[in-house]
Amino acid sequence: MRKILPLLFGIFFVCFSFQIVFGENITCKEGTYLKNNSCVNYERVISLAPSITEIIYAINGQDNLIGVTMFCNYPEDAKSKTKVGGFVTPSIEKIISLNPDLVFAHDLTDPDDIKLLQNANITAVIINTSSNIEDIYSNIRTIAKYLGKDSEGENLINNMKEKIEKIKKIKSELIFSSPKISHIVWVDPLWVSGSNTFIDDIITTVGGVNVYSDIYRWQPVSVETLIIRDPDIIIAPSRDMSEYSQILNNPHLKNLKAVKNNDIYNINEDIISRASPRVIDALESVMGMIISYQYKHIPKYCMDNSDCTSGKCDSSIHICFKLKDESCAFDKECICENCENGVCKEKISASSSGRSESYKGDGNYGGSGTSSVKYVYTDSENKPVNVEESVFSSEIFNIPEIFGLKQTLNLGENFKDAEITIKVKNESRKFKSDENGNVTLTIPDYGSAEITISKFGFKNFTKTIAVYAGTLNITKISGEKYGNEFKFKVTTKEGIPVKNAEVEIYGEKLKTDANGIVTKQIKTIHSDLEASASANNYKSSNISFEVQAIGKLTIDAPEKVKQRDTLIITLIDENKQPVPNANVTINGVEHIADINGKVEYNVTITFLTLKAEKEGYISSEQISVAVEKDTVIENKTHNETKKDTLSYDNLLSFQNLTVIAIILITTLIIFLKLRKK
Repeated sequence: MRKILPLLFGIFFVCFSFQIVFGENITCKEGTYLKNNSCVNYERVISLAPSITEIIYAINGQDNLIGVTMFCNYPEDAKSKTKVGGFVTPSIEKIISLNPDLVFAHDLTDPDDIKLLQNANITAVIINTSSNIEDIYSNIRTIAKYLGKDSEGENLINNMKEKIEKIKKIKSELIFSSPKISHIVWVDPLWVSGSNTFIDDIITTVGGVNVYSDIYRWQPVSVETLIIRDPDIIIAPSRDMSEYSQILNNPHLKNLKAVKNNDIYNINEDIISRASPRVIDALESVMGMIISYQYKHIPKYCMDNSDCTSGKCDSSIHICFKLKDESCAFDKECICENCENGVCKEKISASSSGRSESYKGDGNYGGSGTSSVKYVYTDSENKPVNVEESVFSSEIFNIPEIFGLKQTLNLGENFKDAEITIKVKNESRKFKSDENGNVTLTIPDYGSAEITISKFGFKNFTKTIAVYAGTLNITKISGEKYGNEFKFKVTTKEGIPVKNAEVEIYGEKLKTDANGIVTKQIKTIHSDLEASASANNYKSSNISFEVQAIGKLTIDAPEKVKQRDTLIITLIDENKQPVPNANVTINGVEHIADINGKVEYNVTITFLTLKAEKEGYISSEQISVAVEKDTVIENKTHNETKKDTLSYDNLLSFQNLTVIAIILITTLIIFLKLRKK
């Protein structure tokens, strides 16, 4: 028995020691980590995206924020934080030197950078790009959880939802149309926002229709697609006013409804491009654009004096309306300012007792809120004009235009002895109607003629009318596809060729030769292009024609690849022939196909969208390639990429190694003593 007791004691000691070593494995809940044998929230945090930074500030987590990107400029305090590089080009060395315990990355962060952070034992939480407003809520919850700000996160979300409900109420009160809207991300080359973007969600939430909802996320598009889709409203980038002017003054875009009607709006680029709590400001601004578009008689109000240039508001606007409950739209004060002669001045308005007759919605516009300004016309003595004379019927002179320098009119027998004055190029002539109201005019010259009819007891009737020598005719002689030489011929109505007539085709003005012919090589694809002809003293003419594509692109690629594989893409036309030098956009980044129409791409991220374009060809359909994730790069649970090192850390710590050594030595001594006995 005495021999067995030491053995039992030794076994008990070994078991007890192992309990000390391995019994302290603590499992921390998501959003916390193990520090000094207890679970704590992350205290030193770095943000790799401006939207993430704005969320951190919105939930009062800025005290834990030690580093941001160079693009993190809101709120103002974010500018003072240590910079760790760009949005997709962070400095890993700088990040590690700041000794963070958590980095909020995004789904465009390079997987190799994530792995470097992992190797430095830094937790990296990937915040996915928001496809809609609900995704913004989800990202707020994730960020709040890791900062121990769950209640602040929920309060922020509830506040945002409450404001969005107010915006939806305003929509039901004021919006009765569904304008087509295009959000332009970049002008040259042209990039737009498509579906699966929170910008698309913004447009639809306030009552608009995204004309590019058929493309995925943000993509480059051709100018021709913008012309064909012809949006009612264009939201332009606001990096500087030159980009706004690029759209407004582009000859190819001059016939767009948004350009002709001045429905191009600037908005702070940061507000509409960041999936942050400021999405509320973006919603209000886009709704202001729709209101301005819908109620054409409402002036466009300036945000401030710097927004007011030469009598026009250059930026988008919060327009002040009152609703049924007497509250102002967007909770703004109803002291509106409009733009006059380059200065924002207080707008004087009167309440309107009813809707405009053209208003067909169910809202309350015009009931008790802002109405258009009522102007009073005055005479030379600044007294109101009281018109008591009779008024000529508008049908008195309903001729739309005059051909030739002689024209006979019949005003009707009620208008005998009426005086008709015609003025062209500063030369005037007067005529009187006979007892039957007939008058023959001999017109001084071709051009714009001002005709005034006067008679005692009637207010003068004045009309401006064009006087032409004849009408031009333009026809297409040849040309069919992209890159072809297109020929057009200009003649008179009688078929006589017109030399030196001006023909405008796709923004370029050309002169006809002696045979009335112009030639132009056209490099665009268009189903409804226009050629117009004009000449001195002649009524202009135009025709629509089609420029066909050389062919249609198709992407030949596998349906599924593995992360870190090399993806081989082949571009072919409808005849299965390879198309060299085509542009292939992979997740928004352009690649050029080789002479065999092939592109090789090393797969590093977990989703792929492909689209091919080439001048003269119809772009390919956008396709997606499934990517099998590499689990070494990204942990499948909650996008957290920090490896689980708790067990290894506990096992290999200095304290635990010491205990293990004592256990082994004690076990060896007991074994040797028992063996000796």
